[in-house]
Amino acid sequence: MTDTQDFFYEIIREKVIDHAEIVLILFEECNMKCVFCPQDHASKVGQSREEILSKADPVVKYIHGNMRTTDFHFHIMGGELFQDHLIEAGFLDVYAEFMETVREQCPGKNLTFRFVTNLITDRIADVAAFADKHDLKMNVSYDPVGRFNGQQLETFKRNIEAFEAYVNLISLVITKQNIERLLKGDEYHDCLYAKFPMSWDSLLPGQNFLKVMMPSESELFAFYELLLDKYPLTLNLDSFTGENTQNKMACTRGNSFTVLHDGTIPVGCSGSVLMKEGKTQNLESTIIIQNFMKERNCFSCEYYKRCGFSCFIRNDYKDLKRDLDECAFKKVFRIVDAKRVEKD
Repeated sequence: MTDTQDFFYEIIREKVIDHAEIVLILFEECNMKCVFCPQDHASKVGQSREEILSKADPVVKYIHGNMRTTDFHFHIMGGELFQDHLIEAGFLDVYAEFMETVREQCPGKNLTFRFVTNLITDRIADVAAFADKHDLKMNVSYDPVGRFNGQQLETFKRNIEAFEAYVNLISLVITKQNIERLLKGDEYHDCLYAKFPMSWDSLLPGQNFLKVMMPSESELFAFYELLLDKYPLTLNLDSFTGENTQNKMACTRGNSFTVLHDGTIPVGCSGSVLMKEGKTQNLESTIIIQNFMKERNCFSCEYYKRCGFSCFIRNDYKDLKRDLDECAFKKVFRIVDAKRVEKD
């Protein structure tokens, strides 16, 4: 991290997460073709024991060099890590070896491992046994639109029931189509919401054709209004409806580390590499955060301390439809505060 970036992160120190996030994309091969995903799902780059274990060395160096915290949260993903042919080839042992390698070299550090999966596998018992053996909870991906074909959805429904005890949260993507479906009503989404914590990620426009899936600012506002009305336990609402008067930003920049499938280490976040058609030339620097805060007058906003901000990469997308007269999050805060006044 450069001195300039260090200086800016010091300015917003109270907004930077206390724990460190480590994102590992082991490889991109996947057994699904989600329309909003920019990865090459036929690529086997990174898909070997040697390549996976090689990612341990830079991770260990990052952990020992991080003076901010002793608490490290891993998000390990593909592609899809639990494909049948990979389980049959012994990759669960490779994932275990990676975790053990990092643990052995980082005594005294608090390491939390989360694997991300689409649960499209016929070997769900093996995945559950892997979770049992290593005391794991996993993040499971679901989307009402653009993810499953009919057979895959049936597999998902079958597996989520068998895997219920191991689910940390359900992860979804904020696309225009998902918002439209949710506004109309999605019965299975509601079934999952009743059982599991839910968290929505911003769409990263990694391909030009994803322009049609990027929600406008007014659609994003309508989405958060819907969450407030029908899905108030959604994790995205924590900074709006919680009791904390000082919240961290949702983005983990400033205390995060990413290793991609090919071993490269992007600065900022993985979105810095995936983003296409951004306004800012250098997405890796803090300029993208500074631009966000300048555009939205964050430092002078009455909700600055409480706000978790939205995705800086998303905000930098040049074709984002900015059709509100002010920040969507500020409007959400006003609704929440107005409801609190009514209750009082």
